[in-house]
Amino acid sequence: MRVSSALKASRLAFILLFMVAVGGAANAAEPPAVKVTYLYDNTSAVAGTDAAWGFSALVEAHGKRVLFDTGGNAGVLRHNVAVLGVDLGRLDALVLSHEHSDHTNGIPALGRRDGLAAFYPASANVTAPFMNMLQSAGMKALPVTGMTQIAPRIAVSHEIASAVASEVALVVDTDDGLVVLVGCAHPGPETMLAQIHERTGRPVLMLVGGFHMSLAGPEAISRTLADFKALGVRYVGPTHCTGNAAIAAARQAFGDGFVEGGVGTVVQAAPFKRETVR
Repeated sequence: MRVSSALKASRLAFILLFMVAVGGAANAAEPPAVKVTYLYDNTSAVAGTDAAWGFSALVEAHGKRVLFDTGGNAGVLRHNVAVLGVDLGRLDALVLSHEHSDHTNGIPALGRRDGLAAFYPASANVTAPFMNMLQSAGMKALPVTGMTQIAPRIAVSHEIASAVASEVALVVDTDDGLVVLVGCAHPGPETMLAQIHERTGRPVLMLVGGFHMSLAGPEAISRTLADFKALGVRYVGPTHCTGNAAIAAARQAFGDGFVEGGVGTVVQAAPFKRETVR
């Protein structure tokens, strides 16, 4: 497969930044594992939390704290954060996978966040309600087209097109490969992963989020899971809009590498571990 000059340059920039990050940390302590805590989901893994349609997760990696999506209701997000005892007082960035309300309507739960970097797909509707929410919260709205670095080894993917809604993913690099979070994966989870892999040159270690496969048949589900494995994916956490059939198939296909979802789930990568907040 031929790779364009622009794609080669993008990949080189990512790899160089990765090498700088590793070199800078060579004399430091071992970097902490990547930790993802589910704050909003269709199911609950911890008693007292509320399950609701949507997705949100706190990602802690390489000394940074990034909120990925905010769920569909500010009250539910606020309640779950309180029950779980998760502190959202310090955030380094907010990443919104796409413009749909079940991933953005929880923004008001964060209160005033003057200057907080909020990344979202550049093609999002400028009249979408989340735009006003970001403005009201004092956040810095940052539309994304190409892969955008948040911090060393943490990036927002390039905008990936879809007829339903273009999306971005959160990409965290580890020594074992990439941890990728997706919101609904409207462009197709296998398409998103393939493009991210192509642009970074890095294997994909873990995929977490909504795969939007509730209407997919058995053959389509099998093909998608096979594509994941071909890309080197070892751990999957399908949730939200994935659909029960696809979740069951992923559970069987990935065995010990399958991550059960639900509000309060905590999944760690490099090394892998799945638990709940309590």
